[in-house]
Amino acid sequence: MAKRVLILTPFRGIYAIGYAFLGLIIFIISIGYFSSLLKIVGVNEVISYFLAVELALLSLILSPVNIVVKEINRPALAPEVDVVYVFGIPIYVPRLSYQLRKTLVAVNVGGAIIPSLLSITLIFLAFHGFSMILLIIDIILLSIICNVFSKVITGVGVVMNPLVAPLFSALISYVFFFKISYLVPVSAYVSSVLGSLIGADLFNLKRIIDSSPQIVSIGGMGTFDGIFMSGLFAVMLAEILILV
Repeated sequence: MAKRVLILTPFRGIYAIGYAFLGLIIFIISIGYFSSLLKIVGVNEVISYFLAVELALLSLILSPVNIVVKEINRPALAPEVDVVYVFGIPIYVPRLSYQLRKTLVAVNVGGAIIPSLLSITLIFLAFHGFSMILLIIDIILLSIICNVFSKVITGVGVVMNPLVAPLFSALISYVFFFKISYLVPVSAYVSSVLGSLIGADLFNLKRIIDSSPQIVSIGGMGTFDGIFMSGLFAVMLAEILILV
């Protein structure tokens, strides 16, 4: 029976010090953006600040935490070595054979669950009627774009330029909501997070599993999970577009 919770740390030893320092900087920056998003959708200023601190802290602390949701066993070719003795001399004969390979499909807490819950909350607080339709179109477009620009590399997982999702989400959100400018950063965050999750991770999930890795982490396995960072960059770019 596989463990239901996996802790996967990206760095150890001396590299962990640099990781922690960079995490502190991102923590401080993300508080401001999370607080801004929550205030836009009507949350009290004091409450929004405390919620922002909690979201930023939990996102970074729970970044290595992955919840296993499925275990897949499938046959895969694996190298084996047979030993044949000729006059007492061992001769090693390599061959390929089918063996059951176990793949654990997990969801990253800091990189998928928390950003998704925040996105859903923002959707219900800020978008209604026609603005909801525009947001859904925005998410669909981002999902398609992320799927086109992402690729699956065996042994690595899903790879995509980190600027693709935030850049396109900010631009599309600005085009859709420039007349309601306060919704631009909110839409950019939501579409960047959900577009990356759906287009890059979920749409490529079968291809990742087909490569028979030991662990598939939806929204994780990176340094400061890509979806978390994508959302922050999207808000940053959206606010720049509003000012311009």
